[in-house]
Amino acid sequence: MKRTLSFRPYVLIVILFVLIFGISDYLIIRSIEKNFLQSIENQYINYASIYSQGLTKTAEAYRIINDMLERRILSAIKTVSLYSEQVSNEILDELADSLAIDEIYWYNPEGVIEFATKGKYIGWTATPSHPVHNFMISELTSYVEAIRQDTESDEYYKYGYFKLNDGRFIQIGVHADVLEDFLAPFETIRMLRDMVDYSLVDNVYFINPDYSVTTCCNPELFDLQLDNPTIRQGIDSRTTFSIRHRLESLGQEIYEIFIPVFVQDEFMGTLVVIKSTKEADAITNTTIVISIIVSLIVFASLTYIMLANYIHNKRLVTLAYKDSLTGLSNNTHLQQVLDDILAEPQEQKTAIVMIHCHNIGSINSTYGLPTGDKVLKEVANRLLTLVTDEMQLFRFSGNRFVLLIKNYQNQAELQALAEEIISILETPLEFIGRPIEIKIGIVELEPGAQTMEVLSKASMVIHYLEQGQTREPLAFFDTKVEEKLRREEIIAQELSEFLANPSLNTLYLEYQPKLALASNQIVGFEALSRMNSPTLGRISPIEFISIAERQEKIVPLGYWVLETACKFVNKLYDQGYQDLYVAVNISVIQLLQKDFPNKVEEIITKTGINPKNLQLEITESVFTDDFDDIQAKLRPLRELGLTIALDDFGTGYSALSRMGELLVDFIKIDKSFIDKILLEDEQKQIVQELISLSHKLDLTVVAEGVEEEKQRDFLLKAGCDIMQGYLFSRPLPEKQALEKLKSHYNTKA
Repeated sequence: MKRTLSFRPYVLIVILFVLIFGISDYLIIRSIEKNFLQSIENQYINYASIYSQGLTKTAEAYRIINDMLERRILSAIKTVSLYSEQVSNEILDELADSLAIDEIYWYNPEGVIEFATKGKYIGWTATPSHPVHNFMISELTSYVEAIRQDTESDEYYKYGYFKLNDGRFIQIGVHADVLEDFLAPFETIRMLRDMVDYSLVDNVYFINPDYSVTTCCNPELFDLQLDNPTIRQGIDSRTTFSIRHRLESLGQEIYEIFIPVFVQDEFMGTLVVIKSTKEADAITNTTIVISIIVSLIVFASLTYIMLANYIHNKRLVTLAYKDSLTGLSNNTHLQQVLDDILAEPQEQKTAIVMIHCHNIGSINSTYGLPTGDKVLKEVANRLLTLVTDEMQLFRFSGNRFVLLIKNYQNQAELQALAEEIISILETPLEFIGRPIEIKIGIVELEPGAQTMEVLSKASMVIHYLEQGQTREPLAFFDTKVEEKLRREEIIAQELSEFLANPSLNTLYLEYQPKLALASNQIVGFEALSRMNSPTLGRISPIEFISIAERQEKIVPLGYWVLETACKFVNKLYDQGYQDLYVAVNISVIQLLQKDFPNKVEEIITKTGINPKNLQLEITESVFTDDFDDIQAKLRPLRELGLTIALDDFGTGYSALSRMGELLVDFIKIDKSFIDKILLEDEQKQIVQELISLSHKLDLTVVAEGVEEEKQRDFLLKAGCDIMQGYLFSRPLPEKQALEKLKSHYNTKA
């Protein structure tokens, strides 16, 4: 069943968008408003700091002026004391004018004023506990009082005193107006008015610690006692706080910020700054308008995009289930159809027939992709001629088709259909003059199966057929196929594990001795790989090597064999055999690697053997791939000192015509020739000619698979140089091979 495109998700996206933007706009507006008010609060905290600094400066100015007055009074007293012998009221008046002193009084030892700038006080006597009397009876020579109210005039003065040696003393006074004139710029009320006048705030006032308003720009607030518990609690916390509320008298909202003021860590009171929220409201309203406009633009754009996307996706959904080349339903549709079938109880038999066009890749390489596409269209058209109401044809992948079949009777019916498919597809195509090579895998659907499992089984059957496990072009998925594929999977996995960790010893080498026919001496060994699977037991070399090639593990496996064989050469050295060589089979895939000569040289260097003790065996089929490239790889190896043997010689004919050009040193006659020399005279003649031709080309001849004494006698007479086979020895494990070598030489001795 095809899926349809629903409009509901798009509606949900729109709703989600509206919610997200609505919440985002609200949070942004609140954040802007909060930040604006916070900036105002920070600004007014700075104003409070300036205010507290003003109070500090007032106190500091007072101290400085007071110190100046004290020094001035003391200096003036000393000057006046110089006239002790000629004192008079006139002289005191002159001194007061010249010294800028308001009052001068001259006392006798009994505390009675004798002379003064103000004559009305002459004769005045200091009474006990009076400040003048206190100085008179003290031990002090000089003293300056703090500003105090005069007991006679009730005005404020700052007085200083000085005693003469004869008991008389002098009092000098400066009126307190001097201090007030100097401190006028530091008045708190003036500072508050400046803040309002410069439009820094709308209003400001100062609250004493007793919650009364002492300084304010609004006269109506003077001496107001605050009784609001929230405000009192905030003031008592000695921290900055703010309140936003509506002031009915002004008909608007205001923002009040309460800032504690400290002078030298002493709490002096609270500065209250009032600011209208008009500016904040204006910014908020502007932000709301901008957010709405932006949201509408984005919403309109998103709606357009979603609508266009919906139309486009609807078109894609229509195309998603069709193969653009053949017009057939595609793999996506196939999987959904299988999902639907397998999800329900199966009331009728259902199967899939996977059709693999084996040689499409070759056709593409030979004739080009347009021709390959044309072939696939023709295959689709031919298959459609077989489709009935109980069938549905799909294009599964590049070179595979799947036929879904329902309501069939038995496997015989499926096999008959598969054979008919093979018949119509193997008819040669006119435009290329060749047939399509077909492999067919059949899988019957079972209860509880999964879609990917079914398709995987069909692909496994195709893989099974391509391995050449059977000569038939079609097969059902059954236990036999599954076991074969499972076995390959196990072998491949164990090969990977061994190559990652050779200490597992899953693979090992055996060595088959090579015997010189003329001298009957062992001249070398052929290294042969063996596998002992932990799961499956001994595996034949043909099986695990072919799996290694298919699984792309043959190259690392080949280098392991080569290095292990070189280590065996070192053991031959240790036993005193310096002239024997070990032959190693090299696969075509390994030989075609670009870095093959370098890798071989690295292994030789690593193991430290003499290159002359190593021989590489290659099959003559390698020369059919790229003669020049193979020659280029063999040349540096021969120059290094290795010998090259052409293995299984005679099984093909590609090398015969170019024997003189081959960069090889040994020719190995295939066992198939050796088996027949005792049965066919013609075969004997062929072998003799091969040996003779090889010798003319200065090549050493090795006979493989010698199992009978008569074969050995014939080869000796024919001039064959070396033999190997069960007649002399089977392939042996390393230890037994060394023992065989030692035993043979001892026997010869």
